[in-house]
Order: sequence, then C-alpha cells, then structure tokens
Amino acid sequence: MTRALTAISVLLFLALAVVACAENPNEHVQSNEFFRPAADTRSQEQEGAASDAAAQQSQGEDQLSEQDEAGNAGEQATEQGEASEGSDEEPVPQDSQQAGGEQQEDESEEGSDGVPLQTAEDVIRRYTNPTYGYSIELICSPFCAPTSNGIDRVSFGSETGRALIGVDVFLDEQLDSEPLVRSLLDLERVEFSSIDATTTITGEKAERFNWEEDRRATGGFQVRWHAVLVRVNGLAIVLRAGAVLEDYDDVSDALERAIDSFFLPLEIAARPGRYERFDFALNYDTGDFAQEFGQPTDNPPSDQAGIFVLQSTTALKAVLSWQTLGEAFYDGDTAITQSLRDSLGIENVSGFVDAGTIDGRPARSGETETPFGTGVMMIRSYAWYCNDSGREFVLHVLDPEEPEAVALPLIAGFRCSVEDDAEEGVR
Repeated sequence: MTRALTAISVLLFLALAVVACAENPNEHVQSNEFFRPAADTRSQEQEGAASDAAAQQSQGEDQLSEQDEAGNAGEQATEQGEASEGSDEEPVPQDSQQAGGEQQEDESEEGSDGVPLQTAEDVIRRYTNPTYGYSIELICSPFCAPTSNGIDRVSFGSETGRALIGVDVFLDEQLDSEPLVRSLLDLERVEFSSIDATTTITGEKAERFNWEEDRRATGGFQVRWHAVLVRVNGLAIVLRAGAVLEDYDDVSDALERAIDSFFLPLEIAARPGRYERFDFALNYDTGDFAQEFGQPTDNPPSDQAGIFVLQSTTALKAVLSWQTLGEAFYDGDTAITQSLRDSLGIENVSGFVDAGTIDGRPARSGETETPFGTGVMMIRSYAWYCNDSGREFVLHVLDPEEPEAVALPLIAGFRCSVEDDAEEGVR
C-alpha cells in the first residue's frame, strides 16, 4: 500500500506541475531555436525578420528534428545562428554537430548578409501548442524549460521560480473584455493600471491588461502582471506574463518577447472539453486541468501510445492510456492490471466484471481501494479495444466515494474514431 500511495503521489505531482521539464517533451516544443543576435551587429528590422521566419517555420512544419535541452543549445552557435537569419532550412539537429557537443570555434563565419555571425549567452525557443496551434517565443535565460504537457493551460516558470509565462484557452463567455478577464483569471478585486488595445504578431485584435498584486500581508509577494486577451473562433485565449516586482526589470525583456511574439493560426478547430488529437475523441470537464504524456513519459504522445491525465482542483481525477496492440493479444483484465501497475504502481486490482460497451466495443472493469491521506481512494478501471485503429484503451478514474459516477461522462463521450464522432454529430 505504501508503494501505491507513493506512486499516486508521484503521478499527482506530474499532473500538478505547471512546468514539465525537457524529459517530457511534446513534438512541437522547441520547433524552432535560434541564437538571440547581438544588439550591436544587427538592426531591429533584421531581428524582426528572424522572428517572422521562426513563426512561419513553426506553423508550417509538422515535426522538426528533436532538439537537446536548453543547456546544450548554447554550444550550437554557428548552425543555429543561420536559422535566425531567416533561412528556410530546418535547424540542424544536435547529433549532426561536432562529436561530444564541442562548440564550433570558427566565429568568423559570415551569414547570408555578409555580417559575421556573433552569439549571445541567451537563446530563443518557440513553443507551439500542438492542440490549438498558437506559439510564443521563450528566452533562455530566464525561461529555459520551454516544454509543457498542458493542453488548455500551459505555464513556463523562470529558473528562479519568481517569473511566469502562461497561456490559457477558454470558451468565450461573450462578456465584455474587462469582466471576461476578471472572471477567467479570478481577478475580481484587482485594479487594472491600464487596458490597452493591441494586436498579435499575426494581426488579430487583442487587449492588454496591466496590474499589480500585493500579497505580502499574507506571506506572498508583490507581483507585476500583464495579460493579453485574444478572442477568435469562439475562444478566449489569454497570455499571462508576470514576475515578482523585485525581479521584474531583470526579466521584463523575456516577458515582452513572449507577448510580442504571440502567434495564432488562421483557424482553430479544437475546443476545450474535447480531446481528439490522435484520431479518437473524449469529452472532459473544462474545469479540470488536462495534460498529455507519452509512453514512456520521456517520449511525446502519439497515435501509437500515450497517456491523457485529468486533474481536478483538488486531486488526480482520471488517467486514460492507449497503445497499439494486435487484437489477438488483447485481454481486458490483463490490460487493466498492467496499466495500473505501470501508471500508478498498484497491483491489487480485483472484482473484474463485464462493463457493457464503450463506443460499441465490449469493455471490462475492475476495482481497487488504496489508502490516500487519512481516507481511502476508490479506483474504477475500464478496458476496451478499438478494432479499426488496433488500439487498446484503459481508463482509471479516482474518487473517494463514487468513481463510477465520475467515469460515466468520460465513457459516454468516448469515440474510437474522430471520423465516426463527426458523422454522429457528437461535439
């Protein structure tokens, strides 16, 4: 039981983490990387062109070569510097560099404009959200972990933990902009210092809200915040950027870079509350925090294998895993047992029964009880097989009282194929 509780705590930590480290990448993180040009060698126009090129590459390319962590990126100055000059070529993968990751010593190489390439200590990476397609640029330092497993909500903390950049996607509540931002970000008692009309890098109309929060009386900090609200395709997308006031001047350039580089695609079809990234569909509560991981978690999720995690405001709520498997090898009870062990470290599942059908496929179910805090956590597990895609699905729902009730809406909205979902008009 101790092992089970420890495993649950570990997964709960993963679900609560606002910044996933580079060991949990998704395929669009670091989709473009280039050195920040030295201020005395290039004009602002050239720097802007590099940023535009990065945005175009990030939007147009499905999947670029996987990059190493930010700490190793500083050793690739010459090759990545060319990418920042607006080249149409993809960034050179790390494994094509010098053996052992040694830094190129030829600093006199010229760029396409004939200006000697120079490097700075910081590096810029563009994060692209794989579900909604928006992207922002993050400067390292201070934002050296440009990876997030969040779906509707992503956050990037600074190295010191005293600055934050994040993006939240909501369904538009059709309120005026100021009450909408107050409602979405829970800012009822905040007084905005200014509200300014602005635009994103792709030209969408936006509004910028600026304010400070002083929580020193309750042991917190005085923080300066900015939020940019963009309303497109029935969505309210909010970019947040802020820092502890004492540190603000040191990170203000990075915060402004994220705001100025905010890129949105022309069309956004995805909606909060509906997960359908890998040709299957699942409904979930928009009040929950949704994340996705690969299997194993140091890989990105794919149509072959992955994990979808739901976190309520207080605890881990549900874990859905999938993997490609020949139908002859599928067994529902075995799938539940192995998934519980691999994802939660629990092996005492029992009470296997037939559980009707899920999207017309026969399902099996099992139950587990495990200590949690001062009480008991109930876990109800379901397994089924989608023949068309050749994938095994296992759902674990956690609730101290009625996990079946929590599972019902997740099961009812599940579809083995997004195409079948569209034909049925389930949205």
